[in-house]
Amino acid sequence: MFWTKSKRIIQIYFFISLFLFSACSSEKENQEIDKEEKAVLTEEEQIIRQVENKLGISAAEEYDIQILYKFINPDTLQDALILVNRKDHAFQRAKINNSERFFENTGYTAPHNHVFVKLGGLKNIIETTAVGSNVNYPLEAKFIELTSKAHQDFYVDYRIRNSLQRNYYTVRNNSIFKTFSCPVFDSIGADIPKVYDIQHKVSSVRIAKDIALYQGEILDYNPEEITDVNNYTPKEIIGTDNLFVYFIFDQQSMKYKTPMNNKVGEE
Repeated sequence: MFWTKSKRIIQIYFFISLFLFSACSSEKENQEIDKEEKAVLTEEEQIIRQVENKLGISAAEEYDIQILYKFINPDTLQDALILVNRKDHAFQRAKINNSERFFENTGYTAPHNHVFVKLGGLKNIIETTAVGSNVNYPLEAKFIELTSKAHQDFYVDYRIRNSLQRNYYTVRNNSIFKTFSCPVFDSIGADIPKVYDIQHKVSSVRIAKDIALYQGEILDYNPEEITDVNNYTPKEIIGTDNLFVYFIFDQQSMKYKTPMNNKVGEE
């Protein structure tokens, strides 16, 4: 009996040792698998995984993602601008919260258009505040040399009701700054909509370009021919000489501000 007991103890010790060995082996194997997965994943797949983790996107959710490559900061490593649209998530939330009618009345406006940047050489993506806009339309982006010749800034256009709005961004010290926001046009469907010709002015005294909004007109605008005022795209915006407002870049606040001296636009 004692022998049997001792034998059982030896067997238990053997199984414990085997379990610990298997656990250690499994842990090492898992670490190796993780390393292999990271090595196998493309840059796009790594970006997508980070975006999904940041936003809590489940495997079942359908969403739109755009990855645009550009040299955003002064180094020689390629960077990426990432735009994410979670239209399905927005409609699902409205349904769950029983706010579908309110959602419709706001022109389907919600903070589910997202902006991220992945700087070359950095492990993690960086983010900024979500853009409250019509979730039916993903953000449209354009790169531009604006606040510095060493950096590529960008702006995104988005829709709110019967208007088109624009946000400007720059990246400094691994952070995204929204430097400016303005309408492109508004009150579509009215007899006389609000239209702006946005110009980026070179200054003789400042490194950053200035932003000037001139009163504009839409070519061949006819409200009776517009079927959807929330999804209107003009043929062309024609600028005028009527300056509406002028902005210069303030490096300290990383914002465009209206100068106190109106003559600054003439520099």
